[in-house]
Amino acid sequence: MIMRIKYRYILFLLAVFQGAFAQDFTMKNQNKVMGTINPSFYGFGDSSKAGIIYSTEGYNEGSKIENRFGFANHYFENSEFSLALDVNSTKITQLGFSTTQANLHYIYKAQLSYEWTFNPSISVGYGNSRLDYSSLVFEDQINVLTGYIAGVSRDPVNIDNKINYLDIGAGAVVHNNRNMFFGFNLKHINSPETSFNSNASNKKDMFMSFQSGYEKDLNPYGQSTFLPENSYLYLFNSFSKQGAKTRFDLYQEAILGNISFGINEHFNKYDGFSVSQMGTSLSIFIEEIEVGANYSFDIGSKKVGGTTYNTFELYVTFDFNPFKKNRRGNNSRFYDMQ
Repeated sequence: MIMRIKYRYILFLLAVFQGAFAQDFTMKNQNKVMGTINPSFYGFGDSSKAGIIYSTEGYNEGSKIENRFGFANHYFENSEFSLALDVNSTKITQLGFSTTQANLHYIYKAQLSYEWTFNPSISVGYGNSRLDYSSLVFEDQINVLTGYIAGVSRDPVNIDNKINYLDIGAGAVVHNNRNMFFGFNLKHINSPETSFNSNASNKKDMFMSFQSGYEKDLNPYGQSTFLPENSYLYLFNSFSKQGAKTRFDLYQEAILGNISFGINEHFNKYDGFSVSQMGTSLSIFIEEIEVGANYSFDIGSKKVGGTTYNTFELYVTFDFNPFKKNRRGNNSRFYDMQ
């Protein structure tokens, strides 16, 4: 009887887990590492870069979602294409859930005209998800007299605790060499199977996203009394849809010499339930290196247990472009194209 109840409990947890984790986790620093939302951006500006992002999100008290993302890309000038590798890992320690996926991206460069460039891409990924049942506590582990919790349950769990899958994606970016770009991306084109339960299917819904960006020179002639010589306003927008979930991200960033600060807004809707967040960001440029952080919090939603849901991200990126050292504080995203 206890075994039957436990089995049903595990199946219930799997349904909850897989309903949530069939959806992609989306970074808040999309405007800084645009390859997280569309790998075609790894070829943007013929750049060679590397970087890492660490984020934690959840309520102030309780279970936290930890996410780690690392990437490296290189532009092959003689062949006019880029290769990129990124690894994304998500973990919820208290629930025993973790997932990791590594992706290889090929980005081609096609010159449409003197001003406009087209960067199509294809992606192949390999993913692994795990569910650690030892993190769960069952009735037979608890001594009702002493409160002692045994480390191992007497009844075995006969459900797979790990899965592996292949993932395929494609996308494109078109941009000019002065101040504007547009992007489109598809992930999970092959709808990979991510179910822990062999008796039930849980395929990933295809993730579709659109991006646009615009940069304006705030001090084109370097004559402003209040602004540094290299000052820019950067706007980045992203719309994404995956199954019943839609998301809209807006970024407004001011780049003033070697300092950048901005605000961002995030709107999520899932089966009639909506969540909105607002964030702030700050970063500094030290020649080829940018170090920054982003903090976002819920707006217009009720607190749970007196706490709010928030996200904190830290990131570091390295630009290996040989001309980066000669920019003299010019951190325009279009600098190397002009």
